[in-house]
Amino acid sequence: MKNKVLGLGAAALFVGGSFLIGGSTLKAEAQELIGASFIDNVKPYLEFRPRFEYVDVDGSPKDSANALTIRTKIGAKIGTVLGIPGLSAQLEAIDVSALIDDYAPQKPDYELVPDPDNTRLTQAFIVYKNGNYAFVAGRKYVAIDDHRFIGTVGWRQMPQSLGVVAIAGAPIENLTFLLAGVYERKGIIDSLNVDWHMDKMPLVVDINYKVAPELKLKGFAYLLTDIHNTLGIKASGAVNFNGVKFSYLGEYAKQTDPYENDNLDTKPDIDTDYYRVKLGAAYSGFFGSVMYTYFGDADGKDAGFSTPLATLHKFDGWADVTLKGAALGFDYGMEEWCFSVGYKNPAYGKFVLAYLTFDSDKDTPVGKSIGSEIDALYAKKLTKRLSFLAKAAFYSADNGYYTRGKLLGTKDVTKYWLQLDYKY
Repeated sequence: MKNKVLGLGAAALFVGGSFLIGGSTLKAEAQELIGASFIDNVKPYLEFRPRFEYVDVDGSPKDSANALTIRTKIGAKIGTVLGIPGLSAQLEAIDVSALIDDYAPQKPDYELVPDPDNTRLTQAFIVYKNGNYAFVAGRKYVAIDDHRFIGTVGWRQMPQSLGVVAIAGAPIENLTFLLAGVYERKGIIDSLNVDWHMDKMPLVVDINYKVAPELKLKGFAYLLTDIHNTLGIKASGAVNFNGVKFSYLGEYAKQTDPYENDNLDTKPDIDTDYYRVKLGAAYSGFFGSVMYTYFGDADGKDAGFSTPLATLHKFDGWADVTLKGAALGFDYGMEEWCFSVGYKNPAYGKFVLAYLTFDSDKDTPVGKSIGSEIDALYAKKLTKRLSFLAKAAFYSADNGYYTRGKLLGTKDVTKYWLQLDYKY
């Protein structure tokens, strides 16, 4: 691990100068190393995120997992490239190292913690801004809305990044759009990495219009090569009433065969749908919400509704028991209820407690009730740069669910995490 961290440190020095000197000295060091005519306004950044994760699966032949990992992130934001106004760039690398590696995939006899040793260039992209428009090319994090369909999976030590060629803009007041082609996916583990030919790239179209502070409308099309086409609409907003902030969200999407296949010989046969409704309220640091999510079943086709590029850990329970169903599709569909309450105060931190239930939408050979889960979180900012997090998930199995003909989620799962996060 030491050699890998030192290697990342050397890379950071090359792109941004020393982290330990500041102000004009830092800028001068960076320009001397790379050339003042090439880049300007270099802002390096650094993160250390050690985390302990415990995983126990009741009745499993594998041993409980104990993982102590550390994420080392080093990057630089380059404000001006080649002296061209509006042209900027960003470089970033992450190393994930295991200090305690009693977990799969490090050791196959233990339960899974998807944070194997890995080192990767996570971001390397340029941006050109002109008026209300921005053009982007390269590998970067892509997060759309709340990560339900496309996200960064930032919870895992190695986040997800995408290779994109994109344009974003605001042609008129209150209207924004994103049009992107995706030529690569770098997942949280290398087995999820995918490359597509430029003429067969997944396409992302996202259009947002703010009617009023109380109403925002969205239309989207996520055309994922080899997987499916997703077309959808969304309405969301918030209103204040006597100091209470009420929020709402309604979303519907339809999935069909992908418009193109590249890494597959034939296109999957898909015809299913999805919807989500959420109501929330917040007052004086207290907050709560109720959310219902519906995943359509396969209905004799190749797969049920799925969100393979989402930040799945954020949804459908932190124990990640239903994660494969959300990523690949539930054969018999899924209905999920999530009830959450919490409190947030800078002096005391953030507390969250959630209760979730999962049921198959259609009758299955083992019954409709999948299981339930309780999640809990406490997070506190200790200093300007250092934060602490403790989190736990308790999944209680019932009948489980089917994905691609395989029965999953039939065993109780307990997980907990302790984490520090230092950012400079």
